Amino acid sequence: MTTVVRQGAPQFPTVSGSIAPSTRDEMDAAVQALQSHKNEWVPLPVKERIALIDQLIQDFAAIAPRWVAACAQAKSIAVDSPSIGEEWGAGTWPVLRNLRLLREALVDIETNGRPKIPGPVTTRPDGQVVAQVFPQTVYDRIFLSGVHAEVWMEPGVTVAELPQTQAVAYQNKDHEGKVALVLGAGNVASIGPMDILYKLFVEDQVVLFKANPVNAYLGPLLEEALQALVMPGFLRVAYGGASEGAYLCNHAGIDEIHITGSDKTFDAIVFGAGPEGAERKAKHSPLLTKRVTGELGNVSPVIVVPGPWSSSDLLYQAEHLVSMLTNNAGFNCNATRVIIQHAGWEQRDSLVQQMRQLLAQVPLRAAYYPGAKERQRNFVA
Repeated sequence: MTTVVRQGAPQFPTVSGSIAPSTRDEMDAAVQALQSHKNEWVPLPVKERIALIDQLIQDFAAIAPRWVAACAQAKSIAVDSPSIGEEWGAGTWPVLRNLRLLREALVDIETNGRPKIPGPVTTRPDGQVVAQVFPQTVYDRIFLSGVHAEVWMEPGVTVAELPQTQAVAYQNKDHEGKVALVLGAGNVASIGPMDILYKLFVEDQVVLFKANPVNAYLGPLLEEALQALVMPGFLRVAYGGASEGAYLCNHAGIDEIHITGSDKTFDAIVFGAGPEGAERKAKHSPLLTKRVTGELGNVSPVIVVPGPWSSSDLLYQAEHLVSMLTNNAGFNCNATRVIIQHAGWEQRDSLVQQMRQLLAQVPLRAAYYPGAKERQRNFVA
């Protein structure tokens, strides 16, 4: 269970997790262990990394049922509810797929020096190079038909130079090791593990992962599943809230930081809190000069293209929109929050009515994320 102590605005509560916060001595020891092993990770051969991935796939798959059960209990989801599928589909499955894709990339690197680009590489009229990276498999084409994703290179990069921009950490092993602090997400269970994997296998950095208090209950399962990284000193897990996070962000042994959270948390880390922090931000004068990356919450729009739409079209797209709104009880940092329609579209009201009817059929979900109930009360008031 988590408890919420209201301090200030309800959307930024103080959260006490289900696991006791790490002490400063424990955090210092974790940082020291990672500093001691960071330069062992960098030269680790690709073949050994592939073997690590194989072990991680096996170990994570083994704990997956317990992972889903823990999430269901924390979010008050009945084990026989259709909503339990969300914890498989957004929790354990993405981590396992991420591991498999990392393995494929590492096999490509071992064979060819870089990952294979699955789609065509083209050049725009202005000279910018574009690589299509999705779909990758037949599975992608069947289940996400019509969806494509491209990476646009920085202007000036030519097709001939493109391979030099891939798997940069694997092309030059002269770089020093680094210790990255990953401040985990509290809403979607797969984000934290995938951030860990990205830092290790893409950016070549060992990781101190601080679990978010909201889902700190997953920390022991995460450590168990990633023992292949914990045992050799490439990963450590810490617990606690804002105080522990601030201590680690400013720790001399932390080289880089990655955060998943709100823009307010990001600003407090980089520029400091209060009016002084706001002034620093306005002057582009960060208080913390370490490299900080972030995946921050937003207000995601869906643009509805007017059409002549059939009744089945309206129902189909309304189901999509309602699913976006209700998935994970709405606690997604990229959840749909704005639906943009053409004011003159004659079917505009019909789409909204379809959504209202579908929303009325969706069972109420537990507002498990701290601050949600307080925000709802304030909004109604």
